[in-house]
Amino acid sequence: MNESRSSLYSLLTGLAGGAAAWAGIEIILRFTPLFPDLRTLTLSLGAASGLLLGAIVPMAEGLRQQQKQKLISGILIGSVLGLVFGALGMAAGQLLLTVLVDTASTNLSAWARIPGWVILGTAVGSASGLRSRSLRRTAAGALGGFIGGLIGGVAAEYLSSITTGYYGRAAGMLLWGMAVAYLADRMESRRGRGRLTILNGELKGRSFPVNQKKLKISHAPSADLTIPGTDAATAMVKLKGGTVILEPGGQVELNGEKAETTELRYDDVIKVDGVTMIYEAKR
Repeated sequence: MNESRSSLYSLLTGLAGGAAAWAGIEIILRFTPLFPDLRTLTLSLGAASGLLLGAIVPMAEGLRQQQKQKLISGILIGSVLGLVFGALGMAAGQLLLTVLVDTASTNLSAWARIPGWVILGTAVGSASGLRSRSLRRTAAGALGGFIGGLIGGVAAEYLSSITTGYYGRAAGMLLWGMAVAYLADRMESRRGRGRLTILNGELKGRSFPVNQKKLKISHAPSADLTIPGTDAATAMVKLKGGTVILEPGGQVELNGEKAETTELRYDDVIKVDGVTMIYEAKR
């Protein structure tokens, strides 16, 4: 799976997340008369959209590795982040509106919500990095989510302003979800020192960025890169300055020979318990 195909997972989860958030927003808006005031309605809309987006967007990593545990942990972490920061983001937008202008200004009211989209995008973008406990990935994903949230938020508000009814909201939420998911993924990849592409087995053709200080490869579901099989063999790929170091554990081969701790170079072939992968250094 090359980078473009890998990004497809992010775009699809972003699209699905945006669709789910839009559906949640439409349901809440149908019950607008039941809310005591605008503030409560705004917080509810932010929390619901954040919950749904946060639950779906971080699923991309679990789908790439076909790992149920990573899917579940991504959903749980993303849901909590989305719920909290979705509400906080909308509250920030409402506060900004109150400070700047009279709330009767409809046009400015819409644009004042953009900080909310940015805050939520930053939180959702950081979810995968937080799940892997990698500060490097968290920072990169948060930056991508910030940019995606800004671009997507502007697009969402603009489309909602020129299109009446739920059509504009639907288009805006779909674009926002895809922008956040795609740019968070791209930022994480750009921060990497290369990619590991699987050459055989169930994950054949799938490519994974080396974008955190310690990347554990094993059969364990808790590993950063989980490969098929049951053997105890593991490999650790570490970033040290400008170099990428392989630290083998168990039956690990490098270019057809028993591996020792060494610096990885372009086109090095690593074999961990029968699963073969090639290291493609960033040029």
